[in-house]
Amino acid sequence: MTRIFDALKKSEASRQGAGLPAPSVTPMPSPVPHVAAGARPMGAVRASAEPFRSPVPLVGGLDLNEDVIREMTALRVSVESVLQGPMRSVLFVSPQGGEGTTTVALQFAQVLARDSSIRPMMLDAHVRRPAYSVDPSQRMAMLDPRLSGKNAAASVVPNLFALPPSEELLRGGVFQPAALRQLLDTATAGFDWVLLDGPPVLESPDSASLASQVDGVILVVQAGRTKRPVLTRAADLLRKAGARVLGSVLNRRVLEIPEFIYRRI
Repeated sequence: MTRIFDALKKSEASRQGAGLPAPSVTPMPSPVPHVAAGARPMGAVRASAEPFRSPVPLVGGLDLNEDVIREMTALRVSVESVLQGPMRSVLFVSPQGGEGTTTVALQFAQVLARDSSIRPMMLDAHVRRPAYSVDPSQRMAMLDPRLSGKNAAASVVPNLFALPPSEELLRGGVFQPAALRQLLDTATAGFDWVLLDGPPVLESPDSASLASQVDGVILVVQAGRTKRPVLTRAADLLRKAGARVLGSVLNRRVLEIPEFIYRRI
């Protein structure tokens, strides 16, 4: 189960500290959606030797239910209240691996893609364990089938493009900030949102430096697994690198009472 919480609270505090007007922030609603298992599997697919240099349509997505759509729509509203401009770049990361970053980032991207008036793009920035590969014959980006929803595994996700990591990045094993900056400057033309699926902050030396190149960062943490000191340390590393931490998403939360009762209290 997933619940968005602390939405943009840290961003509001940082703006006040800088003498800037704080954005109007509405607390996230309490209903908690079901989220499919989103831990990035070991041995995830690698990109082909001739990767695309520009985003291409994505094949394979996640099955979305009403709760996920509602929560991700609420997250979009909160992010839009803080990040202004024709294009927003948001990095999703977790303190440690296996907390569902790929699932949450793709859910958010798919919900954005339901709005035909905008163009979202997924960028896989986890070069050591990528979740996306390329199919040169079809000019498509492919989501790892172990992550795809059963109803969307072989389908093109409408209005959503993706950019898997290049073979050069895969060989190097590190996504340098300069490379990301170049991609954001050249490969994202015409897109309204760029959603980056990033590596764990405490396990990857490039995570914090990548975070400094985007407009904002959302931390994904798993309920019952991520300890507060771990989350605090990850957030501190991101801020020291110059990243703008917008808030956090609590993933896989288990309700102790039935959800229909939870919604009433």
